[in-house]
Amino acid sequence: MPINPEDNKKDTSFISEKIKQRPINRKKLLRRTIITVSLAVVFGMVACLTFLVLQPVFNDRLYPESSPEKISFPEESAKDELTPEEMFADDNEIAASEAMSLEEDEKNMIDEALASYSFSQSDYGKLMSSLKYVADEVNRSIVTVTSVTNDANWINDSYESSGLASGIIIADNGPNLYILAPSSAASDAKSIRVTFCDNSTVDATLSLMDSVTNQCVILVKKSDLEEHTSKSIKVALLGSSNSGNLAGLPVIAAGSPMGVQGSVSYGIITSDKAPLNLVDSSYKLITTDMNGSSMGSGILVNLSGEVIGIIDMSYCPQDIPNHICAIGISEMKTLIADLSNEKSRPYLGIHGTTVPIDMQNESGVPAGAYVTQIEMSSPAMRAGLQSGDIIVRINEYAVNSYEQFVSRLAQCSSDDIITVTVMRQAPNDYIEIEMEVSLTSSTHN
Repeated sequence: MPINPEDNKKDTSFISEKIKQRPINRKKLLRRTIITVSLAVVFGMVACLTFLVLQPVFNDRLYPESSPEKISFPEESAKDELTPEEMFADDNEIAASEAMSLEEDEKNMIDEALASYSFSQSDYGKLMSSLKYVADEVNRSIVTVTSVTNDANWINDSYESSGLASGIIIADNGPNLYILAPSSAASDAKSIRVTFCDNSTVDATLSLMDSVTNQCVILVKKSDLEEHTSKSIKVALLGSSNSGNLAGLPVIAAGSPMGVQGSVSYGIITSDKAPLNLVDSSYKLITTDMNGSSMGSGILVNLSGEVIGIIDMSYCPQDIPNHICAIGISEMKTLIADLSNEKSRPYLGIHGTTVPIDMQNESGVPAGAYVTQIEMSSPAMRAGLQSGDIIVRINEYAVNSYEQFVSRLAQCSSDDIITVTVMRQAPNDYIEIEMEVSLTSSTHN
């Protein structure tokens, strides 16, 4: 077969193909983008909310924090306290025993040396310097509390006014410092500021006020304090105003007893047993021979630097209006603890005294808390208590004195309904009456 030359030629032809890009659907792309972004936002919000809700739970489980301790003060025991007379007696006994061991000639030499010694200005200076040292240490526990309020002048232009008073650092529970101050330093305040002994200033918040004593407790966060301030200040030492007869003992008035912050005065106690006629309480008034300002505030301390009284010039006797006086610290410790722990104080609304023992023995008057006065519109008045009633029982607990009545009442809550049993004088004898009383509170924010 003949071969065709054309068959020997290679077929060089090929198929060409062009790929065209699919047209973009802009509306569909925009819709998908919006859906994706919306889902991302929703998922992000859910994740954030879940974290915020669960984060405290996980923190509490992994890093549990101990709750701040409640404020409390050791109870005073009359048996454990030494009266000034007992202290002097012990010193005399020691001196007597030592004198017995001395030779007679040595004793005479000592007596002659003491009799011949004359005190100089230098000795007086040393004495005052030692008192100033105590006052300086006490001032580390004293603060200036300033309340800032909004007022308006006579043409109704608003402005800020401020009032200040001396407060005292009474406790430290770890996170907070607790400061006792007159209620005037915090009432109706827009803000409360505390200035420490190193002149540093921080904001404070109110815990509770007491309408009976007009005292309050405010809080300062320790995290707001500079390191220098934390090292400069200290918590005050609370002493006792019930340790025997304090009359005649030297004391120091610190804070602002002269109406000026940082003022100091030295003197002696003239009396410490006068009762304050305050409702539902048995506070004692301490008076001194020191002159002060009617606007004074601060504390009374003994020579060991222990607080024995809170200065309050509103209780000064009328015949000595400018003599510094204070509320005894012993009866105030329970109040200070309640205000610090935000525990409402129960309010009944009576003034009273203890029935004297001779009245019980000679006139047959029942033992208990004798009601001398009833506050208007008080729970006591609404329940039917009267002046002249003798409270002998609160609920099932016996009451044998006014101080015991105050103690029993303090154990109640401000919203309790209690049963008060009184002995009321009838024509021939005393009759027993039980009354239900709905207590209210004497404390507020």
